[in-house]
Formats: sequence, C-alpha cells, structure tokens
Amino acid sequence: MRPSRNYSNVLCLLGTVLSLAACGGSDGGASGSVAGTVTEPWTGFCTATFTEDTQILDFGEPSFTARAGNEYLLSNFDDSFGGRADLVYLTSAGPDSFEVEPSAAETWPFTSNCEIGAGVPYYAVFTNVTVYAEQESATRLCQLSAGTALPAGGSGRGYSFAGALPNGAATYEVILGAFSAQCGQDTGYISVPQTRSFDSTTWLVPIIGIIGPE
Repeated sequence: MRPSRNYSNVLCLLGTVLSLAACGGSDGGASGSVAGTVTEPWTGFCTATFTEDTQILDFGEPSFTARAGNEYLLSNFDDSFGGRADLVYLTSAGPDSFEVEPSAAETWPFTSNCEIGAGVPYYAVFTNVTVYAEQESATRLCQLSAGTALPAGGSGRGYSFAGALPNGAATYEVILGAFSAQCGQDTGYISVPQTRSFDSTTWLVPIIGIIGPE
C-alpha cells in the first residue's frame, strides 16, 4: 500500500503527509482511468505532452510508462534544484501524481503549453467532496464540486492524514485556502475512500494544487 501524494508547492498543515504504506509498480494505470491523461475541464491548465515513451519510477520501482503523445496535467513545473515537474494522473477515484526530472542533458521528455517557472497556482477539486468542521464528521461546512478550480494566490494548500476509518477509508485534514470563504473556516476534514492505483492500495485526496498559464 502507499499514500496519496501531492507534489505541488503546498503548505501541509501538520507537516509531511503521513506515509501509510509502501509503493507498488506496473505498466498499468489507476482504476477507472484511461491512461490518466488530461480530460475536460482541465485541458486549459498547464499540461505536459510526452514526446517519447518514458518509464515513470516510484521510489526507484517502475510505476507505469507515459507513452509518446500522452498529455498529463501539471501541478508543478520549475527549474529549481536542476528542474522538476510534478504531473497529475487523473482517475475516477481522484488525482494521483508522479514526478519527472530532466535528462542529464537538461532536456525534458515532454513539451508543455506553459513556460517553466511561469505557472499560476490554482486549487482544484477532482471529485465531489463534503468538508466537515471536525474529524468526527459531525458538522458539515460545505460541499465542493468536481471540476472546480480557484486561483490560489498566496493562500495555503495541502493536506495531512488524520485517521483511518473502519470501512477502509481515511480522514484527511485539508487546508481550504481559496475555498475558505465558501466553507467558512481555514481548515476542514474530508473522508477519502480506499482505491487502487498502479497496482497498490492508496487514498487519493481530491483537493490539490495545480498550475495554469499566465
């Protein structure tokens, strides 16, 4: 098993997301997805289109192969520390993520509609989710709809594991950031169902940071 990971430049409320399990790998995709590639309404944000077949590694183990022509959503694309791109693998259960680094010749295996370091931060919702005021889910704060994305500006983004549930789901505390006005407070709790991604059990938090063109 492995945790859902968000590689965006986020502020995690309780520090680094708790690792729930180890990774697994395959050339397959996440359940319910078609290669994890970009679909509406995300096509207008920053994306990466692979120009060559590229094996994606997770902690050194093969995870899947991004095929030439496949287009994925970008959550981060910058030139710090030699360059880093964080991409989103879209599934029906939520967004998974993977990282790509440039080659030794400082070239990327993809082209992008956004310049490196120029992406504008957004906070995006990928599945319908109810946000609660407390971990016990007693007080409903708001309902966030799949496909919603708000400019993040300098507001916080991120999440942290808060506890396991008897049905296999997990509770996460999320920084609401740009959704704070709608939800009425700065943080809240959501329930995330257990799913399968890249042949591993995981939990895909549906609210993450992405980037869009200027």
